[in-house]
Amino acid sequence: MIELIVVWFLLGTLGMTVGTVYPLWRLVTERRYGSHYAVLAAVTGFAAVAYLSMALGMGKVQANGGALYLPRYLDWLVTTPLLVLYLGMLCRPERKVYAALVGVDVLVIGSGVVAGLLAAPYNYVAYLVGCVAYVGLLYLLLSVLPRQATLHGDRVDAVFTKLRNLTVVLWTLYPVVWILGPLGVGLLQTGTEVMVVTYLDLISKVGFVFMAVNGADALDQLRTGAALSDPADAGDERAPTAD
Repeated sequence: MIELIVVWFLLGTLGMTVGTVYPLWRLVTERRYGSHYAVLAAVTGFAAVAYLSMALGMGKVQANGGALYLPRYLDWLVTTPLLVLYLGMLCRPERKVYAALVGVDVLVIGSGVVAGLLAAPYNYVAYLVGCVAYVGLLYLLLSVLPRQATLHGDRVDAVFTKLRNLTVVLWTLYPVVWILGPLGVGLLQTGTEVMVVTYLDLISKVGFVFMAVNGADALDQLRTGAALSDPADAGDERAPTAD
């Protein structure tokens, strides 16, 4: 079982590495949107390091009859705000909206770490706190950001919606896997949980990166829309753009 888990971590490392090379190649060949590609490469690049760390046995903590992989949560603490940042770069929300997204996102992930370390029934209390915070995150992703994304044209809105929907669907599965896994009710064994989470990570990160890069033509419309907008509307109250 241990060998199988290591294999999954190595597959995760390989997949994230491939997902890093693609935006880096576009960064070299198309520097006009270099900041966008750099954010995407950072997502999968950091995840590749985290998966390699887990494959080497680093950061594993035994808790409540299961294994808590700290590099996985550190990965999420860094990469999920970067994914949100990219969505924000498409729709340029107010800074306070992005700050709220990151804050709630960190609360969700932090609750998962606490829940993994606490014994029952306190672990379920922490888990429920994370679930409530996730509902707030869904509200921001599904309600607040789309209203601002449509301001920059149909193509930007289409790319944003596709990436946002991918993120929402896959992120919603993580709490389900956690509660079914060894740190929750124990219906999933550690090996199965690692396999499922690795699969979800690859789709939610590498899939996101490939879809974002392939939809980079929307950035032309984004640039045009920003140039035509009132400079007062793009002032300090907006989240920073890439270019």
